[in-house]
Amino acid sequence: MARHFIGSAAVAALMVGSLTAVAAPAQAATDFANCDAMHKVYKYGVAKSKRAAKRQVRSGHYRPAVRLKVYRANTESDADKDGTACEVTA
Repeated sequence: MARHFIGSAAVAALMVGSLTAVAAPAQAATDFANCDAMHKVYKYGVAKSKRAAKRQVRSGHYRPAVRLKVYRANTESDADKDGTACEVTA
């Protein structure tokens, strides 16, 4: 009886551990202190969508990385509210 209980407890612990691992986010979005800090990781800034990134290229900027979660964490760095934080002019 005790052996069955220990086995069941171990299986339950493994199941809970695996569910917790699945629920964790794949990558947390970094809130950069300023554009210089962001440019160390994302050389040409971060856009919230492919459309915003294309708009940057059409308007004479380098193509930024498209990372919605990072953009949302750094919306204060999008001074002109065009969907791209810390864009760099070509």
